[in-house]
Amino acid sequence: MTDDRNGVRIGQAVRDLDGRPLGRVDALYEWGFRVVKGFPILFRQEQVLRYDEVRGERGGALVVARSEAALLQLAAGEIPDIWRVPTPHAFPAAATPSEARDLFEGLAGARAASAAPRPGVPEPQSLPAADERDYVRSRGESFPAGPPPQP
Repeated sequence: MTDDRNGVRIGQAVRDLDGRPLGRVDALYEWGFRVVKGFPILFRQEQVLRYDEVRGERGGALVVARSEAALLQLAAGEIPDIWRVPTPHAFPAAATPSEARDLFEGLAGARAASAAPRPGVPEPQSLPAADERDYVRSRGESFPAGPPPQP
């Protein structure tokens, strides 16, 4: 089995959106990864997360779309704030991470299809390949000033 998949490495620390440690990556699967915290016999906690829940990397630790506040909102029968996405009118305003990804891909596809070149309007410049990879790796999140994060 490989030690790296979809930017997730075995042994990598994992934190939730609130900054709380969830544990370390213990196993990689085709669709997700297992996070383990605690001793093998006592106080052991295991979680399985999907790759689309990863929101970025800070300080070498993965940040995932999990939050204690979201669990409390779900328990109260509400839609968690982290599931809410900005959308045009008539689109759903809340989505799971995978539904949001599909929605954004659909919106981007519609935008690309409707973008016909207009006379006198310059074509947008694309990012250099290295910058585009950095942007995709960051999933659009902003990072503190300094050098870009390394994979």
